[in-house]
Amino acid sequence: MAVEFQAPEIPTPHRVIFLGASTDGWFTASGEERREKVLPRMKKMFADWADMGAKTLATLDDDLFMVGQPSTPDFTWYLIFEVPDQKTIAAMIQCVRQDIDGVRLDRYMRLEARVGRPFFLLES
Repeated sequence: MAVEFQAPEIPTPHRVIFLGASTDGWFTASGEERREKVLPRMKKMFADWADMGAKTLATLDDDLFMVGQPSTPDFTWYLIFEVPDQKTIAAMIQCVRQDIDGVRLDRYMRLEARVGRPFFLLES
């Protein structure tokens, strides 16, 4: 069976995977700091992303078989969204840098975004 490969296009909305990992800030934070500051701030950030038009498609946290800071691969959680445009992707990353209620999430985590498209053999 022949499969025709189509040259890639940049579809909209954009398919974006956010690659995340906790950093030293998370691991050295007290349980109280995590519960009272960091996790509520992350929850707000995700709500802000939804308000920006980002639609969650899938998530994966691969902490079932590891503990501590990631080494290889460099990430431990993966968030896949449909996002309306590149400006929104940049704004989503900026949310991590913003100080809101005294909490900057980039102290506790690292986050990268990669833009792609649905895999042609599984989604069409």
